[in-house]
Amino acid sequence: MSSRKLVVPQAEAKKLLSLPTREAEQLFQSYEKEQQLEIISATRNPKLREELYYLVPDCTELIQESPTEDVLQVLDTLLGTGLACGLLPCLSNEQFEEIIDIALWNDGKLDEKSVSLWLFELSECDRDDLSRLLGQMDMRIFAGLLKNRVKLKGALSALLIDEGIIDPNSASIECKDEQAKAVLNAIWEADADLFNQLLREMFAIDKEADAETELASALEKVKAERDERVKARDKKAGIKITESELKRHVDLDALELDEDEEENGNK
Repeated sequence: MSSRKLVVPQAEAKKLLSLPTREAEQLFQSYEKEQQLEIISATRNPKLREELYYLVPDCTELIQESPTEDVLQVLDTLLGTGLACGLLPCLSNEQFEEIIDIALWNDGKLDEKSVSLWLFELSECDRDDLSRLLGQMDMRIFAGLLKNRVKLKGALSALLIDEGIIDPNSASIECKDEQAKAVLNAIWEADADLFNQLLREMFAIDKEADAETELASALEKVKAERDERVKARDKKAGIKITESELKRHVDLDALELDEDEEENGNK
């Protein structure tokens, strides 16, 4: 006979969240991993779902076995706080790529506000973790965001980039704001090669056209590659309706989750 405990996921989630932290940790850790995932999945409020992930010493495995959209909802509640960096290293490379493909785009266009928020959270990560995550990202996206916030000074600046002997504190680099400088420093500290690649993309080093034209062309290619990845994932998952079609048919802002309805009813 199986020793598996019988639980009702949604009811169990409410019970766990009502217990003192230590008791909740002991109870949650007594369940099999599949049950833990069922309980987390049944909790549709992202903030409460985040609390459940933290009931184990290391939530990496639970994060990586959760649906990507569930994890993204949790991360969305943390963007701009500097706290998302605690969960970002738990993502698998595949999850991170999928999340970036979703989170950085809006109606088929690169969303500069989202890119800026994600850059901030990434810059708060441990540098080893950041190096791994940056390896899954396209430097052309960062170049598109930073192109008007970072400028080169001096006749030899392009040569320094070409030779790979430039860093964020070089006199040849001028940042218009502190966030841009922090992002450049984070990328430099995590991976000098990626930093150099970013500068080459941003300033069209060794490109025939001017930087503005080259970057616009590069971003078009980034979008086309992203669209192909999304299409391939949708096909694999059996999804036949596109993101834009979904938005036409469903008013996502009008949807209410069960937890939201309960909270409204208690007011």
